[in-house]
Amino acid sequence: MTDRPRLHWRGSALVLALAVLIVLVVAILSPRDRGPAAQVLVVVAGALAIRLLVRSVRLATWAPGPFAFDQALVLRPARPPALPSEPERIRFEVGAATHRAMELNHQFRRRLRALAQDRLTAAHGVDLDADPEAARKLLGEEAWDLLRPDREPPADRFGPGMPIDEVTRIVDAVEGLAR
Repeated sequence: MTDRPRLHWRGSALVLALAVLIVLVVAILSPRDRGPAAQVLVVVAGALAIRLLVRSVRLATWAPGPFAFDQALVLRPARPPALPSEPERIRFEVGAATHRAMELNHQFRRRLRALAQDRLTAAHGVDLDADPEAARKLLGEEAWDLLRPDREPPADRFGPGMPIDEVTRIVDAVEGLAR
């Protein structure tokens, strides 16, 4: 901890002594200017007194800085949350697909279509959009109904999603493409 700062009054005392000396010299050399010289001395002394008062108030309210106890009470900004990993995103998309029809159509379907396209092309040489009949036979009716290119968005965006057992069967059908 740092030492408490002290009031430096010597400079003010020096200025006041110099002002008194000047007033005495003026009073001795020019007796008729004693009144105005005394008024100047009072103004200088008042200014120095105000200066010392301001400094002493500043020193009286001086704080050495935060104590360890005070620092412990301050909340530190939390680290920004990490981006979810791929399995966490997939888990979220599956959960959202079972909750709302729009989530099923936009998030889950998009991911599953890309996966099905990759597996159909790699394992069977079939393009999901260019050869829909071959893709339909390989996927099965239930998976094809969700993944077909001409599927319309749901009329009720906030309607119920797909039951989890249907989602599981469709994911199994897409995974089975690689075998």
